[in-house]
Amino acid sequence: MTVLLPLLMAYSLIGETFHEVIGTLVFVLFIVHHVLNRKWYGALLKGKYTARRIFQTILDLLLIVFMVLQPLCGVLMSKRLYTFLPVLPISSQARSIHMLLAYWGYVLMCIHAGTHLTAPLGKLARKGKKTSMILYVILGCISIYGCVAFVQRGCPGYMSEKTAFAFYDYGEPIILFLLDYLAIMVLFMMIGYLTIYALSRLRTKRKAVEK
Repeated sequence: MTVLLPLLMAYSLIGETFHEVIGTLVFVLFIVHHVLNRKWYGALLKGKYTARRIFQTILDLLLIVFMVLQPLCGVLMSKRLYTFLPVLPISSQARSIHMLLAYWGYVLMCIHAGTHLTAPLGKLARKGKKTSMILYVILGCISIYGCVAFVQRGCPGYMSEKTAFAFYDYGEPIILFLLDYLAIMVLFMMIGYLTIYALSRLRTKRKAVEK
């Protein structure tokens, strides 16, 4: 799902039909993901809620809401795959809602993916400090560029609804667009990773103090 997200953000650059196909595929993968992880729902009311678990649970619940409403709005405004469905009174508002959810969903999905990087990055750190430091420097540089791309691509305006329409430079090679959104992805994945890392360290320090 995460890999397909930058393609979805390139809406007008990849064409409406391809956009709807990719969007449908992402939603199907989302359903499969939740079926495979259905035990998570049963564990929601069990166990102790640490700061890390609270953060991840709120993030996951928000993602569920966004990942259901976003494709629903997409279907309502469909011009290719779902034209056989009846036009509803809210179809005219679906576009603005869909765009708002798209940008917020992109950010939340990337943060969510980043929260699962603690194990692989921790494993890498144990193998060698030099290798892990090089990787962190690379990820840091990409994240800095991601901040620039996030602003230059107008994401703050889309997420605050100050900008009602997404603007695309049709003369720009699509690879440059995708690279910018990959950098933005890395930025928010690192935010997710660092948040989980900080909350885990905080818990470890509290346990040490209690002992």
